[in-house]
Amino acid sequence: MIKTSLEKTLLIIKQNKLKVFFIFFLQIIFFIALSLIVYNTIIPSMQYAKEAMDYYDKINVTEDTGMFGYLGENPLVIYQSYKNMMYYLKMMVLYSVLAFIVINGLIWAITDNLINKKNRKQFLHYLTNFGILTIIFIAILYLTIFKTLKSSLVDIGNSLLPFVGILILFIVLIYFLFIGLALIDKRKPKEIPKLILKIGILKFPYVILTYLINFAIILLLSYLIFLTIESNMILLSIILILFVLSFVFTRLFLIISINNLTKKI
Repeated sequence: MIKTSLEKTLLIIKQNKLKVFFIFFLQIIFFIALSLIVYNTIIPSMQYAKEAMDYYDKINVTEDTGMFGYLGENPLVIYQSYKNMMYYLKMMVLYSVLAFIVINGLIWAITDNLINKKNRKQFLHYLTNFGILTIIFIAILYLTIFKTLKSSLVDIGNSLLPFVGILILFIVLIYFLFIGLALIDKRKPKEIPKLILKIGILKFPYVILTYLINFAIILLLSYLIFLTIESNMILLSIILILFVLSFVFTRLFLIISINNLTKKI
């Protein structure tokens, strides 16, 4: 079945070169958008974190002047720096989610359209369901992971178990998320959660194998970028193009593979 999915993926790419090129172009825009978001939020966030650390380093902690002396002459600097840092981090998450829903949603819709042809109404319906499904999973991620992580930081002690549990939970949620994204066009919205669980559990070996193939392709090209980053610019450019194309290929392969599994349920 994996071999059939790979062959179908290559055939669809061969038959839809212009559309695949457009998806490739949108993928570049998505990466650029994420880069701009990170650049314009992480850097200011780190600057405020540095301000707080610089202020803290200047405090003379050797004198026993009580709590107010320990926090320095202007303790609000630490609070305000922390507040500003968290603001930029929240903005990074918000804009990244919007970019994922809008740009990546369009990418997934066009990719899915290569397999399951849609009219304009069906295309817009797909985009709507993509946004709803993404928001639902992000809400689950926030309620389960962020809240758990926040509690763990307070009572972590010397144990790494809370972080291991959070990592496992994150992997599980991402595992089911991409199954859901590949199934948007196969069922009505209310039927998708049940189908996600069925395929995720009953077809676990096939799904994992598909994920591993995709991960191996992207990891290999990432490693090649690392090896050639200080090498010939032409070679690096070719590998970068292949790296972006790998996302186009792996997404299409994932949708085809997951769609094939629905025929056996």
